[in-house]
Amino acid sequence: MWKLSWRLIVVSFRTFLRTFSVVAALGLGDVLVAPVATATPVLVRDGNGDSVFNGNGLPSPEVVSINVSGSDKSVYAAPFALQYSTTAGSTWIDFLTYCLEPDETLGASGTATAGNLVDSLSSTQKYSTAASRISRLYATYFADSLTSGTKAAAFQVALWEVSFDTGSDLSAGAFKLNTTGSIASQAVLYLKPANWLATGSVGVILRAGNQDLLVPLSEPTSLGLLGAGLLGLGLARQYRRAARQRGARCRQAA
Repeated sequence: MWKLSWRLIVVSFRTFLRTFSVVAALGLGDVLVAPVATATPVLVRDGNGDSVFNGNGLPSPEVVSINVSGSDKSVYAAPFALQYSTTAGSTWIDFLTYCLEPDETLGASGTATAGNLVDSLSSTQKYSTAASRISRLYATYFADSLTSGTKAAAFQVALWEVSFDTGSDLSAGAFKLNTTGSIASQAVLYLKPANWLATGSVGVILRAGNQDLLVPLSEPTSLGLLGAGLLGLGLARQYRRAARQRGARCRQAA
């Protein structure tokens, strides 16, 4: 019985190694930084006493006029101060966020709304095409967007453009900006991919019927991916070493 169980373990581990070797063939760097997408149920609520716009040093919201799929509307554009919970509301995490859907409402005041936290935009069907552009734009200009109301509004407009439309032209397509002046000029500056960082990582809270929200990936998540990669490499090396030792014993016995 023990021998049979050991054989099953070895067969299972060999299957793991074959799978791991395909990933490892991409290179150590890719193994360590490749995003592992997970979806976690969350609740979302306002984080500032029924006011989604936090006035503690953050930019005040600006009203902008936009056109979404042929319909004009006036909306607020600014970072949201919200909270999310992965523990059914027993604990809450503060986060600053922008939304990705100009055709939805925030729906975060009062009663908490449900959603799913996904740690990789590229793994979502909804944003897989625009994931790289959204992540690079976010990584490059999120911090800068918090320095003034004009920049905050422009950054929100730029996010809507790259997530809802296919290009960077604010005067054409499914999403258009009617507002002119400094906000429009700043948005145009943000929408220059040549100035973006080469890579970026950001998660998203997907919410049916409400705006999807960007969430910065935490350092523990990155460290977890690093640990998993190193653990896999360590197990692979141990298995190969044991296999060589077994082969040597077999040759000696023969």
